[in-house]
This record gives sequence, structure tokens and C-alpha cells, in this order.
Amino acid sequence: MGHSSFNLRCRVNFIDLSIKKYSIHLINYLLLLKKPILLKIMKKILILFTLNYLFADCSDLDFDTCLQYTDYCEWNNDSNECQDITENNQNNFIEPSCIPYGQIDPIPLNTTEYANMCMEYLGVPPTIDCGEGVHIPIYVNGNEVYSDQPDGYCDDPDFKGTCKVGSRIGRVEGIDINGNPIPEVVWVYFCRSAGQEIFEDFGVVSVQMIGYNINNGATCFFESPDAVNDNIQSNYLWFNEDGLLDGTLPSFGTTEFDQVFHSPTVSGANCMSCHNSDPFIHDPWIDNAKLPNNLNETVVPKYEYDGIDLPYFAVGGYGSQFSNASIHIEENNCLNCHRSSMELAVNIFDGNGNVLVNEFMPPYDHGSLSEDYNELIECFLDSPENTQNCNWLIPPGGNCNSEIIGLNQDTNNGDVNSDGFINVLDIIQIINSILNDHYFLNADINLDELVNILDIIELVNIILNDEETQIIDNMINKVHKINKIY
Repeated sequence: MGHSSFNLRCRVNFIDLSIKKYSIHLINYLLLLKKPILLKIMKKILILFTLNYLFADCSDLDFDTCLQYTDYCEWNNDSNECQDITENNQNNFIEPSCIPYGQIDPIPLNTTEYANMCMEYLGVPPTIDCGEGVHIPIYVNGNEVYSDQPDGYCDDPDFKGTCKVGSRIGRVEGIDINGNPIPEVVWVYFCRSAGQEIFEDFGVVSVQMIGYNINNGATCFFESPDAVNDNIQSNYLWFNEDGLLDGTLPSFGTTEFDQVFHSPTVSGANCMSCHNSDPFIHDPWIDNAKLPNNLNETVVPKYEYDGIDLPYFAVGGYGSQFSNASIHIEENNCLNCHRSSMELAVNIFDGNGNVLVNEFMPPYDHGSLSEDYNELIECFLDSPENTQNCNWLIPPGGNCNSEIIGLNQDTNNGDVNSDGFINVLDIIQIINSILNDHYFLNADINLDELVNILDIIELVNIILNDEETQIIDNMINKVHKINKIY
């Protein structure tokens, strides 16, 4: 947007007394109207004036104030001034106009706290029994082999190029805290072998699980701590007589559960950088595992083949700056069935050179859409901001519709919480956004890339929408004139 993240999220703590004066005049006038819908919110609006907001760059701050905003600013001793932290933009977070269910809390560090956050949408995380999972077969010239093969010397190596025997993957239905089934929730767990020899020598093994609600798109990611060089999960696992991983991991509700599984916050991993288009990743290696009761269906669900409008959001993802925005080009044939996942495709599959996208996609005629794929790659490398007719697409999820960033965003009708109504709840949503220092597009009523008292005033104007609005318009104009000075 051409503004620093500090500027964009409207942080700092001072508001010009003249703006205060006219805003208070407006509030007093609204109180005189004695409309119940407005009287309910006046108390909350007045709280804002105790917070003292200023909308400025980091360079406007002195040393002491700069240190109060270490998420956005840092003090440069060489230049003796406060400056923006440019690293904050490295995760390329794409701001949505709607936050699923208004949830802005980040993913907790503690695993149980994260599971509790997920429980509302996904129920209880399952107890993983690797022995119950379906083994991922390794083939050489079409024949299954039962011992590790040299890297690259099997029909379908994994994305790392390895051909290790022993991995298992399973799919289970969700249950609530009372053990009742939740048919709309699916959990997929993955017990990944790096080879029996390295397991016995160093305990190297990995376990992950993903929970997904197919109705609202809520998704949670859990991983074993090998990502932070801790292989405690290997204490619960072994290779059975068939050379396959076996063993049961500790259940939710135990102290050990917090040890063998971590939330994404622990490793700092942005799960959606790879799990971008939908929760589950597919390649020829992992899709060799089929459901025992239906050998035509992969264990990992293939929702993405009917996934254009598949709901998807990470629980806690907004607060942790997980972006599920994907590259979108209208009438691109690669997107006829599913959304794109270009970080995975370009930097992992093609980048590593072990699983090439054009060699397994599209599934009905490999490589036949290479021109469309190259078009997506060009936009991914140059970014939609610099590519004509290419945009970011955010999928539907929770109570939010799908949106294409950059299209149809010239107006904001005031329905901040996207419930189909414009009322006091939308004003409260803006107030909470300001109090919690969170910017999101729906709250930016006047589309000035800031969320502040001016947006509340604009929204009150929309709600009133009667003969009194001319008086309010005059006050708003005075506030805007003063705001431009600063």
C-alpha cells in the first residue's frame, strides 16, 4: 500500500486537541439526539480519548517513545533517530477485509492452550497411533520394495528426494470433548520416517497432524519438536517387524502431550506458506497411500479438486500473521479446480528439483497446462502488485466470503463484522480494533489506511442516514481538515 506497517496499523499515542474538540462536540450532539443505539456506544467512544493516538512514522518518535513500539520501530544509534523495522514485512502478510469470526488472538506458545483455541471449531485433537496409519509404499519400476532406496532411485520420491520405507499416514473423524462425533471435522496425521538406521542412531523421526472443519474452513497445525532439534517423540515410537513406524503418542490432556507436540509459534513456522491453497498437500509419493476400504481414494483428502470455494483459515492465523492469500489470475486453467499454492510449487517442489509440478499436474494430462502454470509463476515472482491482471485471492472462511484483493474495494458500506447489518455492533468492532491495536480493512470506513475516531464518526453518519447527517458532515469535514495538517 506504500505505507509502513507502523503507519498502516495506526499505533501511536497522541491525537490533536482540535480533533478531540470537534469529536467531543459531535459526541455531545449525538447524545442530545437521545437515540438508544447511540447512547449505548458513547461510553466506549469516550474511552478512546484517554488513549491519545497519533498517526505518524517511526521517524517522528523520540527515543523513549520509540522503545514503546518495538514491534514496528527501532532506534538507530548511528543516525540517532527512530526508524521502521523493515523485517516486519518479510512474511508478506496480506490484510483481509474480513477476519473469520473476528478472531484476532495469535496462536499460543503452549500446545494445550492452542488445542483449546482450536477446540471450538475442531473438537479434541486425536490420539495418534502410528500403527493404525496406512503405510506409504515405495515403488521401483512399478513394484513395491520393502527397504530404503538411494535418494532419487524410486518411482515417486518425496519432495526431499528420499525413498525411505516406513512412513504412515492416517485419517480420523473429529470428536468433541464428550466423545461425540463431529462428522464435518477431519484430522490427518503423518508419522514420517527418515529411515530406520538414522532413527536407531539418533532418534530422528517426525510426526504432524492437521485438523480441518470442512464447513467453516477452520484449520489447526500440530508438529513434533524435531523442528526445534528435540526428538522426544522418538521415545514413543519404533519400527515394527515389517519396517514400518509404530507406537502411540501421548493424548491431549496429559503433560506429555505438550512435550511431543508444539504449536507453530514454537518453531516460528508459518504453516500457510506451504499449506497455502487448502490444508492438505499432495504429491505422487504421499498419494500412494490409499484408504483400505476404498483403494481409489487417497488417505489425504483431495478436497482441492473441487476446491475453488473451499473454506479455509488458520485458527489464530490472523493474530500470528498467517496469510492464506494465493495468486489468482482470472481464466487461468490451473485454477479451474483449485486455488494456487505457489510457494510450495515454485520453491519446494520445482526448487528442490525432486517433485516437478509439470510431471504430475494436471492429474489427467501431466504438463499440458505449462503455459498457465508459467503465468502463475511470473506473477508469484514479480508479485500481484507489479503484475497486470493478477491479484491476491483470500478464500472464504468462517463468516467471511472470498475476496480478490484490489477488486471492488473502492467503497466500504459499514458492515464491519460482516453480519449483514450495520448497527452498534459494527461501531463496537471498530472501537475494539483501535483498543487492541489491530488494523483490518472492514474497520477502515473512510479507506485512509488508518483505523481511528474518524472511522467511528463515518459509521455513525451511515447509521443515522437522516436529516441530521448534514450537521455531522460539517463536523467530519472540520476533523478531516485538521487531520491533514498532521
